[in-house]
Amino acid sequence: MNQVIQSSHVNQYNILDGGQLLKWVDTCACLSAERLAGYPCVTVSVDDLHFENEVKLGQVLNLKAQVNRAFTTSMEVGVKVSFESLTTQEIKPVCDAFITFVALDNNGKKVKLPPFLCQKPDEKTCFALANERRKVRITHANTVKQLIADYEINFKKDYFLIKNESTQLVESVELVLPPHANHHGNTFGGQVMAWMENVASISAGRLCHGLATLRSVDMVYFRGPSTVGDRIVLTSIVNNSFETSLEVGVRVEAYRYENGKIGERRHINSAFLSYDITSSGVKQLPPFLPEPKDGMRRQKEAAARRKIRLDRRYILSLQRNDRLSVAWSRTNAMYLCYGNITALSRIAGKSDWTVAASTTSVTLCTREQDGVLSFCVTLKPQTELCASDVFDVLKNPFKRVEWDPLTLSCDEVKRIGDEDGIYHTVMKSQTSEVPNDFVLLVSDRRPATDSDPYKVAFRSVTHDRVPQTTGFSRTEVACAGFVIRQDCGTCTEISYYNETNPKLVSYVTCDLAGLGNTENQNLIFCSKISTTCGIFLTLF
Repeated sequence: MNQVIQSSHVNQYNILDGGQLLKWVDTCACLSAERLAGYPCVTVSVDDLHFENEVKLGQVLNLKAQVNRAFTTSMEVGVKVSFESLTTQEIKPVCDAFITFVALDNNGKKVKLPPFLCQKPDEKTCFALANERRKVRITHANTVKQLIADYEINFKKDYFLIKNESTQLVESVELVLPPHANHHGNTFGGQVMAWMENVASISAGRLCHGLATLRSVDMVYFRGPSTVGDRIVLTSIVNNSFETSLEVGVRVEAYRYENGKIGERRHINSAFLSYDITSSGVKQLPPFLPEPKDGMRRQKEAAARRKIRLDRRYILSLQRNDRLSVAWSRTNAMYLCYGNITALSRIAGKSDWTVAASTTSVTLCTREQDGVLSFCVTLKPQTELCASDVFDVLKNPFKRVEWDPLTLSCDEVKRIGDEDGIYHTVMKSQTSEVPNDFVLLVSDRRPATDSDPYKVAFRSVTHDRVPQTTGFSRTEVACAGFVIRQDCGTCTEISYYNETNPKLVSYVTCDLAGLGNTENQNLIFCSKISTTCGIFLTLF
């Protein structure tokens, strides 16, 4: 979808209205979803959105939507949004959106979706990551609720009082008309989000007395449908301010007239939108003092969500030249685990690998991008191995001492869940008598379908329980892990991926062209009987 930004699409500052942008994103995603399903689709949820750049009058907005994965009755659609200037030919990103849809038949019942077949490497990567994002969605609400409950905030009595009830509180009523709905009569999700952004921008503008630019929208769940003829009641209020930004909460309810009476209000959804005031001319917002009780609760929750939001942005946008390890905390655990699997899936999905050396069963490949060298060691087993047995060995950090001659010890630091944990591992150094130690987040994932591989991902983190100590050389890993590919349960390929660190080069190779004795012992997979599983396991 391509849209030239016209005067009807912008606000008084000639910047694209945030509600209009949300409507286009939802519409574009819906078109892609309906192409796969063959039925009308409705929006179920919208993942966290972050808007990187503003779009101005006369520029062209480009939206590219594609189904990433179809589950039984729901599907994830990814939308890449960018804009281009017709005068300078400059193209900049706006946001990446992930929206979940379900298809409905003529009776309003969910339809079983046809299978979605991946052909290109990028499609396979998106297919794998969609399942990981689905897990985040399922646990998101409970995780955020727990983090908010534990969050501490200090209230200062000398804060300047901003009266929410008389200034930032906005209530608006909209009537759902046929142009707002599909042929089933259900209101388009994008239209509801546009109405939400409208009232939220009014609350934000009243606080900063000027332009407030939409920067992010937290994950939105549509709790129930609204239909043609419903009255939509939207209530917004500023929850908290943070010097140059603020959060607005919006609650959406629906009702209709039944037998001459006003029907019961139904809660449709709630959302939290963050605004930036840097474009409004206001240098800094005054300190925020909430109302007693309910206002203080909202302020505390907004501060906790901001911490989660910043952690998410930092983790998911890390560049390779940044510090490799990230400090673990309860607020960022969910996105650290997601980012761990995401990084491994992306590097495993690359197709531009160069073969550096190979033997009958082992291939060593390298890949360089932006000065970062990555390597991949792939083993094709010569004997039949059960993929799940190989996975059980590789995902267990304690068993590494049994099959890896370089590993000296492994201790558990923190168990995060059934599939994630933090471990302290000590390994022999190839270049020094001082051993290297790692604090690693280990994330393992079983395949959701028979075509998916098993994955074990590693990345460095820091934890208060494991400070740097003398006698060890602290080493960091940006992205590493195993991908175990299978065919009908039989292991067909074991690949080890790693983005190299100068301290790790000695573990990788001394001669990429020759694949000498050191590599045969340490990098190439060495046959070793695992007493735990009773299988032949070969690994570096």
